[in-house]
Amino acid sequence: MLNFVENKYVVAIARIALVLIYFMGGFSLLTGEAPVEYAAAKGVPAIAVYLGYAIKLFGGLAVIIGFQTRIAALLLVLFTLATAFIFHADFSSVFWKEISMIGGLLLVAAYGPGELSVDGRRASGD
Repeated sequence: MLNFVENKYVVAIARIALVLIYFMGGFSLLTGEAPVEYAAAKGVPAIAVYLGYAIKLFGGLAVIIGFQTRIAALLLVLFTLATAFIFHADFSSVFWKEISMIGGLLLVAAYGPGELSVDGRRASGD
């Protein structure tokens, strides 16, 4: 009954769905909408904001296509951990959503991207 979980399409959809929020948020870097002023109010330098948004954009894209997936997922873990404690340290529901995202990213880092990915294709020799 639960064999669908091992389905390569389900794994790919899950991987993509998990990081779409990062990838789409990273577009703020390209559109100039990165919240530099808000971050500065929390003591975060502008360069760190731009670096964070680059990690969201390129890390999200890497996980979506499954390229260097484990490394990208771990970078997103570090980014999410930092943002959870810098911007949501009040332990609100947003904080716990960030922690949940870390859990999903750690699963991707531990188990890899699955067959339908650049990494999976390289591993199979296709």
